[in-house]
Amino acid sequence: MVPVLPLLLGAMLGCSPACSLDRGASQSLHLQLRESARLLGQLKRLPGHQCLQDRTDFRCPWKNGRLTRGKQREDATCCLSEMLRQVLHLFGTEASRDAWAERPLGQLVTSLLSGLEALEGRAAEPSASCAPPLDMAIRTYFLGISRYLKGKGYSPCSWEIVRAEMQVALSTFPVPAEKSPKKRRRSM
Repeated sequence: MVPVLPLLLGAMLGCSPACSLDRGASQSLHLQLRESARLLGQLKRLPGHQCLQDRTDFRCPWKNGRLTRGKQREDATCCLSEMLRQVLHLFGTEASRDAWAERPLGQLVTSLLSGLEALEGRAAEPSASCAPPLDMAIRTYFLGISRYLKGKGYSPCSWEIVRAEMQVALSTFPVPAEKSPKKRRRSM
């Protein structure tokens, strides 16, 4: 699985994000994100109390309800692909493959890829890009995580902190509600 991982990531990272979800895709995607968060939980190697000194606030842009209302939530739909790509990139690095056991890491990457495929394969409308403020917030968030890992020398505790952060991030991302047929007709 590991030698194929960079090829799969390269293929998926080249896809464009989709904004609207077809009927039923929202529920499926929600389940997919929960499964990915569960798999992140299985990667856990160290007790959290051993890594307290390494904790940091990465300032997740969607935690604490920052993207839960109206237009912001709709814009977040466009950014979901970007978020999944960033998580894939983070856990597809050589350093990540050195930090985690091959099998659970492969299962996580497969789950994330499935989420991207489900999101992009069920798009009801043409692709749209992520709103610039949200896109920048997501990129800044993941850049901060990458810098943190590098600054900590990719230590086991730093990976444990990032694993826990990603578990929460996947669990709290505002999955869009499915569009009703009426709303879709009005948007055409």
